[in-house]
Amino acid sequence: MIRIRGPGWPLFASLVACAILAAPLWCVATPPMPDYPAHLADFYLIGGGTSHYYRAAWALLPNLAGETIIPPLAKLANLEIATKIFLTIAVWLWVLGPAAIQRALFGRLGLGGILAAAFTYNATFMWGFFNFVFATGLSFLVLAAWIATEGRRGLSILAGFSAAFTLIYFSHLFALAVLLLLVGSFELSAGLQEKQPAREIVKRLSTLAILAAPAALFYLARSPSGGDANVQFNLLDTMAERFEAAIQFGFDQPAYIVTTALLLLFVAAAVTRGLRIAPRMGLGLALLFVFTIFAPEWALGGWGVHFRLPAILGSVALASSDFKLSRGWLATSMAAALGLFAVQAAVLTHEWRAIDARYNEFRAAENMITPGARLLTVLDGDSLGWAPDQPYWHMAEFAVIDRGAFTALAFTTRGQHIVSVLPPFDRYAASTAQQGSPPDIDELNDLAAGRIDADEDIEDVFPYLLYFQCHFDEAVVVRGDGPPSRVPPMLHLRYGADFFSLYDVSPDAKCPHS
Repeated sequence: MIRIRGPGWPLFASLVACAILAAPLWCVATPPMPDYPAHLADFYLIGGGTSHYYRAAWALLPNLAGETIIPPLAKLANLEIATKIFLTIAVWLWVLGPAAIQRALFGRLGLGGILAAAFTYNATFMWGFFNFVFATGLSFLVLAAWIATEGRRGLSILAGFSAAFTLIYFSHLFALAVLLLLVGSFELSAGLQEKQPAREIVKRLSTLAILAAPAALFYLARSPSGGDANVQFNLLDTMAERFEAAIQFGFDQPAYIVTTALLLLFVAAAVTRGLRIAPRMGLGLALLFVFTIFAPEWALGGWGVHFRLPAILGSVALASSDFKLSRGWLATSMAAALGLFAVQAAVLTHEWRAIDARYNEFRAAENMITPGARLLTVLDGDSLGWAPDQPYWHMAEFAVIDRGAFTALAFTTRGQHIVSVLPPFDRYAASTAQQGSPPDIDELNDLAAGRIDADEDIEDVFPYLLYFQCHFDEAVVVRGDGPPSRVPPMLHLRYGADFFSLYDVSPDAKCPHS
C-alpha cells in the first residue's frame, strides 16, 4: 500500500467536502428542519428578545451548545446568520472529526476518513437536533486528540481532557456518554491486547473516571427534569428507522442505496482483508453496534434516542478503517465520494428550497397575526396526505420572534431548556417531548368539549389543549395538496394562503366570562 504522508490532497478532499456539505445551509433563507423555528425562538428570547409570555433563566443543563454560542454570535450578525454559522461548524466537525480520528489511528488520512462524511446529514441533523449534532461532532475531535496523545498525557493534558469532557457534557449529555464509551473501550482494549495485569487496566479506567468526575458531579447535582422519565424501547416498531437514520438526502428521505452500498463495501473489504480495523477500536465499535440495535426510542424525557447512534457508528467505523488501495484507486474513490456529497447537497438544497418558500410565505403573512396573540398550530392530516408534516410543527414559533406571540410548542420543557413559560400560560403549553406535536383538525371538537377520553392522544399528548378555545386567540391550520377538511365552528377564517390558513378562535359558553 502506498502511504501518503503530510497533509496532501486527502486533506484537501476533506476541505472540499466541508464546502460542499455546508452549502445547502446557505442556499435557503431558513433551513427547514422541524425543530429549527423553535430553536430560533429560544435563541431570540435568550438573547434579550421581549415577550409577555416567556422568560429565560440560566441553569446548568446538559443541553446548552446552541444556547451559549448563538445568542452572543447574533450580536455580531443577525440571528439567522448566527444560527447558520453554528450549523456550518457542526457540519465541518462531522467531516473533519472522523478524518482526525483516522489520522490519529493510522498516521494518515485515507478513504475511510473521507467516506465518513457521508453520515453528516443524518436523521438527527434533518430533525434539527442542534445541540446533539454539534456536541457529537466536537466529541469526534476529542476522541482523535485522546488517541493522538497516547503515552504522553501529562497533568496539563489530562486537565485539558477533563475540561473537554465537561464542555461536551454541557453541550449535550448523550454526546458525552458516547464519547466516554469510545474512550473507555479504547483504554480497555489496550490493557487486554497488551495483556496488562488487572491493576493496570483498573488504573486506566480510573483515570478516565476521574477526568469525567466534574461532568458526573454536575449531572448528579442538577435539578430533576420536568420531562417524562420513562424508558420505551419499541424495538420492532423502530428497527427500520435505525437503518434509515444513518444517511438522508432530505427530511424523511433515507438514502437506502448509499447506506447499503457503504455497508456492503465495508463488509466485503473486511472479509477480503481489503481493510483493517484499528485493533483498539474494535470493542468500541462492537458496543456501538449493540447499542444502535437496542437503544430505546424514549429516555430521560427525550425522543429519538434510537436514531442518534447509527450515523455515529457509521462515521467511527469508517474512520477506524484503513483501506488498502493504490494511489490511483484512492484518488478515484475520493473523487467518487466528493461526487456523492455533491449529489446529496443538491438533492437536499432542492427539497429545502421548496419548504423554505413556504416558510417565507408564512413570515410574509405574519402581519395578519395580532401582535401578542396566543397562537395554536393545527394540522389538516387528510389534506396533507402522505406528505411529511413535521417541518411545519414549529412554524408558528416564527411569530414568537416577529409578533411577540405565544405558542403551545415552543421549547420550554423544564430541566431541558433555558426558556420557560410564565404563569398562567404554562398551563396551555406542552410540558414534555411527548406533547411536542400539534393536534389534527379532526381532534379540535373533542378538545373544545373537554372530552379527554375521546382519543388516547388527547390524554397522552394534548391534555393542555382541553378547552383550547378559551385560551388561544388564533390558529394556524397547515394543509397539503388534498381537499381541505371541514373547519370546526369555533374557527373563523381571517386569512387564507396556499398551504395554511389563519383563523380567529372564538370562546364559547364553556369559557368563563365568554
